[in-house]
Amino acid sequence: MKALLKIFGSLLIGACIGLVVVVPIIALIDGQPLSQIFNKEFLVELLPIGWMLIALFIAFVLHIILHEGGHLVAGLLTGYRFVSFRFFNFTLIRKDGRLQWRNFELSGTAGQCLMAPPDKPLEQIDTRWYNAGGVLVNVILVLLALLLLWALDMPKWVNIFLLMMAFIGITVTLMNGIPMKISGVANDGFNLLQLEKDLPGKQCFCNMLDINARSQEGQPYTEMPERLFALPEPLDWKNSMHMSSVLSSATRMMALHQWENAYRLLTEACNHKDDYMKLYQLEVENMMTQVCLLTGRDDEARQHYTKEVAKYVAMHAPTQSDKQLTTMAVALALDGDRPKAEQLTQKLEANRDKYIHQGDVALSLDLMHHILSTRPPQ
Repeated sequence: MKALLKIFGSLLIGACIGLVVVVPIIALIDGQPLSQIFNKEFLVELLPIGWMLIALFIAFVLHIILHEGGHLVAGLLTGYRFVSFRFFNFTLIRKDGRLQWRNFELSGTAGQCLMAPPDKPLEQIDTRWYNAGGVLVNVILVLLALLLLWALDMPKWVNIFLLMMAFIGITVTLMNGIPMKISGVANDGFNLLQLEKDLPGKQCFCNMLDINARSQEGQPYTEMPERLFALPEPLDWKNSMHMSSVLSSATRMMALHQWENAYRLLTEACNHKDDYMKLYQLEVENMMTQVCLLTGRDDEARQHYTKEVAKYVAMHAPTQSDKQLTTMAVALALDGDRPKAEQLTQKLEANRDKYIHQGDVALSLDLMHHILSTRPPQ
């Protein structure tokens, strides 16, 4: 989705550059005064193009929101429970019995609807409708736009908008509906076909949703059922669902202060880093940095905390507490800046209610206090 947004953004920037830079240059080469180029007739002719670009963006946003809405409706109809609804960084969650807005950043996605799975045996949980719901809504929007274009005689600006709705809808439907992996991430169509065949992967999928819901509700990782963190057997490092289980299991070990267990699992993950997508590679390196600093492996932590990882951590720190843990631990252990580390800890404590995943916040604060206590002032 974000890849499409970048393409549309590039088109808009290119159009602006063409208008502001290229057109005047051509006019000067031809010896024409700019007043003859940028006249009323020229601007009137530009209006449909400008509206087309605006309609393109509006259609894209609508398809994202309604796509995720499709997942929500399909999930509710098949027994799932609402957890969060996000488009871009705007995230709607349920907290204390009412809906609240939060800010959350996740690389590689423009929207996401997360739900808690039904409390049923695995074989009775249906994942197909949940994954199909978004694409079905996109298809309905495309058909509706084409039907209105065919059946009604409407103003030109309405026709342009409907054409953009159909164009974006077809593009989004193909990208999400045709089973494939994009940059290592399985799309809805792939999950639709694969999860019911891959029972270990389906279990990882349900566990991931369950852990996310519990963390958002503030349940500590140490109190979550141990079964949610069991690794699939055999473990397939190329399977994104299996990798989500690896990260969850390592997080649970860290919550239990089982540093060496977490270190061994993450070391094995590092040894297979070419098998899984970039996002998971960055997450593994981030967690390895944390574990190394918690266990006094400062030199090894420097190897994992590369410029790329530091950039990734900085980008997500405003909305993800575990990235603030990394920033704090690096400041204390690698930079020797204890005042900054203490300030970051106090800031997270003061703002803890602003974060979506309260279970993650509690874990981050616990580990912050632990590393502060094990590295007393010199």
